[in-house]
Amino acid sequence: MATLKEIAALAGVSSATVSRVLNQDPSLSVTHETRQRVLNAAKRLGYRTVQQRYQTNQSPEADKQTGPAEKRIGIAQMFETEQLLEDICYLLLKNFLDEACFEKRWSTVMLFRDERGRFIKNDELPLDGVVAIGRFTQAEISDFHSFTDNIVFLDSSSDEEKYCSIVPNYRLAVRQVLDCFWEHGYNSVAYLGGVYTFGPKKELSMDPRFYYYKNSLLERGCFDQDLVLDCDMNSASSYAVVNQYLAQGKKIPEAIFAASDVVAPGLLRALREHELEVPGDVGVITFNNTSLSQFSEPPLTSVEVFLRENAQAAAFCMELLWQKKIHPKQIIISCRLEQRGSVKYK
Repeated sequence: MATLKEIAALAGVSSATVSRVLNQDPSLSVTHETRQRVLNAAKRLGYRTVQQRYQTNQSPEADKQTGPAEKRIGIAQMFETEQLLEDICYLLLKNFLDEACFEKRWSTVMLFRDERGRFIKNDELPLDGVVAIGRFTQAEISDFHSFTDNIVFLDSSSDEEKYCSIVPNYRLAVRQVLDCFWEHGYNSVAYLGGVYTFGPKKELSMDPRFYYYKNSLLERGCFDQDLVLDCDMNSASSYAVVNQYLAQGKKIPEAIFAASDVVAPGLLRALREHELEVPGDVGVITFNNTSLSQFSEPPLTSVEVFLRENAQAAAFCMELLWQKKIHPKQIIISCRLEQRGSVKYK
């Protein structure tokens, strides 16, 4: 069977665009010509969607030419489209999940909120599972159960007694960040990001990155509340908070741990406006290792959270749920610090 990459190469578009066209994503904005080019490429390579099989009244189980039945996986995002463009980590995670499903011959279906905030889909065909990316309220989780009880959470753990979940190893990540700073001779390390963010059930709770940062510094006897730069997880907020801190003439931290790549542009802008250089004056390490850190100026050392492996783990858990032989489990994905020179030996 054709893969996303093969169809994308033939159509001259990205794998993400192929997935969204084939699965009739209502939020996708492409020209009719692009959409038709993707459909023609898919047809040429022998790909048929589940919708096409239903339209021909042929049971997937009975399809001898293409093998066993395709599965349909609903994907729900915590963020709306505008927020995804700001926090590209979740956008990338969804793309990797599309690829993981496509390789297994599963179709993905976007779930989106209606005017009442309820999750719905744009067809009447059943779902075999739902992968929820981010954090969701109990009402939203109830929406998922209206489609299927096979639910896997990515980057959150709603209820460890009921659901499978995949989360990054925050404790390891923060230890890697702080160990890097300390090994390079940095003593005063500021935290930039949300102190309280949405918890497992979309209720505000202490962010795990801040929790491990604070406790690590307390154990070392060097925690300084003044170096907690609490901001929303976006570049506009990080710029405002850092700019205000520096304008007040407070002690400049030797290093800054940015809790997400999305705050990096605002941070770098504020530092430049106050004529502070990275890493000459301030060392910086970010979290997520997306293009926002890789292609910033200067490129920033960042924690790689292995989004592709997270998506593959979600697909693995879904298969276990279908086997009905699994007790809910949490898979913790390791992290690795990618060095790019935004810290230097002091």
